Amino acid sequence: MLRGTEHIVDPFDLGFSADSALSKSLPAQFYTDPSMFDREREQIFFRSWIFVGHVSDVAAVGDYFTTSVFDQSVVVVRGNKGEISAFYNVCRHRGHDLLCDAGRVARITCPYHAWTYTLDGTLVGVRNADQVSQFSKDDYSLSPVGVETLAGLIFINLDTEAPSLAHAADGLDQEIRSFVPDCDNLVHAHRDHHIMRCNWKIAVENWSECYHCQIVHKPLATEYIDFTTFRIELKPLYQRQRMKLQAAMVETASTEGDANGIDEQASWTLLPNLGIQIVHGGYLMTSQWRPIDADHCEFVENWYLPTAEPTDHQRELFRFRAEYTQPEDLAVCEGVQRGLHSRGFGNGRLMVDADHTVLSEHGSHHIQHWVAQKLMGQ
Repeated sequence: MLRGTEHIVDPFDLGFSADSALSKSLPAQFYTDPSMFDREREQIFFRSWIFVGHVSDVAAVGDYFTTSVFDQSVVVVRGNKGEISAFYNVCRHRGHDLLCDAGRVARITCPYHAWTYTLDGTLVGVRNADQVSQFSKDDYSLSPVGVETLAGLIFINLDTEAPSLAHAADGLDQEIRSFVPDCDNLVHAHRDHHIMRCNWKIAVENWSECYHCQIVHKPLATEYIDFTTFRIELKPLYQRQRMKLQAAMVETASTEGDANGIDEQASWTLLPNLGIQIVHGGYLMTSQWRPIDADHCEFVENWYLPTAEPTDHQRELFRFRAEYTQPEDLAVCEGVQRGLHSRGFGNGRLMVDADHTVLSEHGSHHIQHWVAQKLMGQ
């Protein structure tokens, strides 16, 4: 066990098991304790690949956007050679932030003392530098952040020594491209977001199981998805979920020329906090649960389509998600968070069956086991 974990309840002493078929859930403390949340920030989010955007967000040289992982501001920029780079959004002189929001620049210039950097982070402009003893611009380039793309999506990692995303999520890029070969050329078309009064893990676990689907999502089961066909395959850093669409859904999309031969829905959970879904018609939806504190997270849903102007069928999907699926998930996730504060609950039994059917919670166990290993220093 790593130094600093001595005060943390060991979930393996309270019925949590590496064997999903025999395991209880993580203890409530893992979802409610602020000190546990602080450890997640350091051990998980400052060391993991975090989704921040799509390659179309930095389509041209000099295009940039700013983002953050908790309080760490980062700028993502398209360089002169077409490469995508990421840096801490802070001037190496006195610490002023460099850029805000999104835009296009030829160079990055600090608004405080005008230190100037090229798009690859090299410091090239410092007023009065020739009058300062033993000063070298080479020592003050922007501090880099790890950045990679996967299926057209951009990810950053504050840990520059972390294994590559391509290695850690080996196979995911190919799986997504098998459904959406043109995913690099999609553009952002729609966004929804709201605050959820629950721990981020509750929401991610909810995404990764369908034990609740036929109870909570009755309209979805009736009109869109055949949940009896739901299956999850587990990989070290991600999960793949597949299920068949209802015949009426396929017929509607085909009538609008929006089917692309797809009669099933595929989705993935990429740890720690991203859901990726191939929506019928061959385009991408991302769902992300950004931690705020132990009891709150921000839900952000983005849709990437062939054009920025959605079809009527696509608008109907936006509406259905906003009016039914999102509020339904919000209600149950917040209900769980309230219950986890009860003295009458410690941890429950994960319902994992041998055949990993639609009613099995092995996907939730996969997430919990990954989190436990990170927090316990294993």
